[in-house]
Formats: sequence, C-alpha cells, structure tokens
Amino acid sequence: MPPRRQAKKIPKLSNAVLDNAEHCARLIWVGTSYLKDKARHTEDERFLEQFSKPVEGFLTKQVPKITFDQKHIHDLMVVGGLKALFRSKSQLDFNQFQLYLEMELPSLLQKNTDLNATQVSDFLKSAGKALVSKSVNTNAGYRVALASRILFFALPNLRLFNFSNDLAEVLMLPTRPQVAIYKFQEIFENGLAINKSQLSSYPIPKSHGLVSQNAYFTNLIQGDWWQRRILDLAVRIHFQTVTPLNPLPLRPFP
Repeated sequence: MPPRRQAKKIPKLSNAVLDNAEHCARLIWVGTSYLKDKARHTEDERFLEQFSKPVEGFLTKQVPKITFDQKHIHDLMVVGGLKALFRSKSQLDFNQFQLYLEMELPSLLQKNTDLNATQVSDFLKSAGKALVSKSVNTNAGYRVALASRILFFALPNLRLFNFSNDLAEVLMLPTRPQVAIYKFQEIFENGLAINKSQLSSYPIPKSHGLVSQNAYFTNLIQGDWWQRRILDLAVRIHFQTVTPLNPLPLRPFP
C-alpha cells in the first residue's frame, strides 16, 4: 500500500498575492472577470442576492419554502468552472436539495457560532448528496463542489469555503470530494486564521443596491464573507490553479 500523501497547508500569504486577490475580488464584485477567457462575470453581489434571499425569506417565514432560480444556478455553474456538470445535469435534483436545506437549516443555524470544521463538512457532504437524484445508482453520488458554490452565497454567515476538485488536488487531498471536504474545510479555516490580520485590513466593497442592506451589513460589515472571498482567490493564485490577467483591469472604486 502506497504511503498516505501529506496534505498541504495554506501558508501566511504574501501581501503581493493577497493584494492581487483583493483586486480580483473587487472586479467580480461588480461583474468584471479577472481571467482572460471570461469577458463577463455575474456580479458577486448579485449572486449574494439571488441565493441568500430565498433562504432568508424561508428562515424568517416570509415564504413557505426555499426556491432557487434554475437560471441563477446555471450562471453560477458557468462562472464557477462547473460546466462539466451539464453532461450529468439529468442526475441533479434541485427540489431534493432545497427540501434538504429546509429541513436542516433551522437547527444548524441556531448553533452557527459553535460549529467546528467537521460539523460544517458533514453539512456540505450531505448537501452534496442531496443534489443527486436518489434514482442515480452510483458511488459518485455527490456534488460537493456545486453545493459549496451555492451555499457560499446562500449562507454567507456560515463559515464555509468554495470547494473545487483542482484545488483539492494541489492540496494533495483524497480524490473523492465527499472525503476531501473534511480536510479542505480544516485547511481553509486554519488559512483564514493565519492570514486574518491582512485580510481584515481590506476595505469592504460598496453595495450597489443588488443585495439587501441587512444581508450586506450582517455578512460583509460584521461577518467575514469578504475575507473568505479574498482568501479563496489568493489560495488559487498562490497554488497557480488560476492565472489572473496581467495587467488586471482597473481596480473598481470604492
């Protein structure tokens, strides 16, 4: 049996890498891509509104159920590099996924501040399984990457990170996402702590009215969603799973 691979850690990232990532994060906040093969990127602020609003409405009893617009999910899959999932889209069950969230979120969010990395990973693993139709008889019955993308925007106050297979590979994690997510979450939580000082120094981008003021204040002003967004990009730049334009488009202000 070959020796078990040692997972990599997120180091204390250089100011140059973090500055570059923050620039990229500001670009996609307003819908400008930082990659040369994508001229347009749906605004991150719009994604926050599109995915957090149905959840917030359900949790505050303004609507009876969680319903994500299929077009919004399609757009997120495209800009999130998950277009390969279109080939198996018939295996996805978004109604089942939404029902799972309705069942799990009220109790999960009551203990949000006390959740550890394993508990968040358990939730992401189960959410990834809920995305796959029960009629699909396969050992690969998880869509962890898609679940994490949706939930990163739908639950901005929950400390989770954008899982991707390419990043899991360079971090030398297990090949099965439903297994890798546990170490992935732990690595990113530690990386956030190590780089917290510099990440917290970056100013929050201005809202352009696409997301509710309550969500903007709670998750960006008071929360750490913006720091996690920058970290996500910084780690990808550091490990070279993405190559930003050089030079980048002008940095949006404010």
